Amino acid sequence: MPGLRSAAALGNADWHLGAPLLAALATAWHTDIATVTEGIAAYSLGQGIALPLWGWFADRYGPGVSLRAGLLLATAASAGLALCPGPTWWVALRAAAGAGFATVTPSISLSYESLRPAQVRQRAFTMLTTATGASAIASPVLAEVALGCGSWRPAFAVIALLTIVTLFRVRITCPAPSGAGAETRPEAPAESSPAGTGSLPAHSHRAARATWSGYPTLIGLGIAEGMVMLGLPALLAPALAVTGGGTSATTVVVTYAAGVLGSTLLMRRRSRLWKPQTLLATGGALAAIGAFLAATLPGTAVLMLCAALLGTAWTYLHTTLQTWIPRLLPPAARARAASLFSASAILASSVTVALAASLLQKGLHSTVFAAGAALCALFTCWTVLLARRWM
Repeated sequence: MPGLRSAAALGNADWHLGAPLLAALATAWHTDIATVTEGIAAYSLGQGIALPLWGWFADRYGPGVSLRAGLLLATAASAGLALCPGPTWWVALRAAAGAGFATVTPSISLSYESLRPAQVRQRAFTMLTTATGASAIASPVLAEVALGCGSWRPAFAVIALLTIVTLFRVRITCPAPSGAGAETRPEAPAESSPAGTGSLPAHSHRAARATWSGYPTLIGLGIAEGMVMLGLPALLAPALAVTGGGTSATTVVVTYAAGVLGSTLLMRRRSRLWKPQTLLATGGALAAIGAFLAATLPGTAVLMLCAALLGTAWTYLHTTLQTWIPRLLPPAARARAASLFSASAILASSVTVALAASLLQKGLHSTVFAAGAALCALFTCWTVLLARRWM
């Protein structure tokens, strides 16, 4: 478990590391911000493309093999970034780093599938969220320390070093299953199948139907979560810049991460006592309230409050979905379920941020966040209805 949490924390830290370094990169390479910003888009694209591939790989060869292979690619990409000579290599290597760290989601999801009952799985995901929340705070700090030393390169050297250390830890904590392929893993008990879905060979026809019906639901939920739970937090920094406040974008990231970390302490208890519907409804309500406040009372203080509420909502909503979403597909496709959900969320958030950022520049701040609040409400209702199958 520590090795898995370290892998997730490093992937999240690497995700947040690029933005604080953009100005330094543009200065070092005598180019503009727009050119080096392409590295952020390339990172998301690399992740979105690689996630389904890693999901298949984890289902076929086991989470340990998949995680080690992805971390090896991420280590090589991060080491290359520490020596990167120019913008073209920067974009290519950021895409490779995103593709490498993309293995974390399906590999960890499949590793946690062995945990019973569901409350134990959710507590494990909550602890994972604690690690990723802390890394979101540590990442901009690492960037500032590296810049204080006179160069951005040490930041990626640190990521490469920590990733290779984690890779060797994973060799102990996440071994590959005996034999290759999902066929060697024991079938999950009845809890692991959605209502009406059989997972034993005698129910193969029903399992096949459930597989095909589960894919649209997974992708739709991923798109919805990407638009509201990833898109809205990413829009807080541009909204802050438009309002003209003196607060930095780093403060928004830290406030959001603090909301994530603070709520994980509550979730460890409530995940044992509350039903999935209650957890989802609580998280969705907090997100909708935060977006509504940002739409009606624009200003620095309200945006900070919105960041904290969205961070709290992420813990309630995302850990619950992480716990149950893979169960929409049969056991042999659980890693693919997690990877398709995440890939849909990442790609949807990229499109959402690109479209909404242009609206913010046009002064449509209230429109953007009002639409976000409405989408939060719809997304919450959908997940609560879906959670009836989990019960």
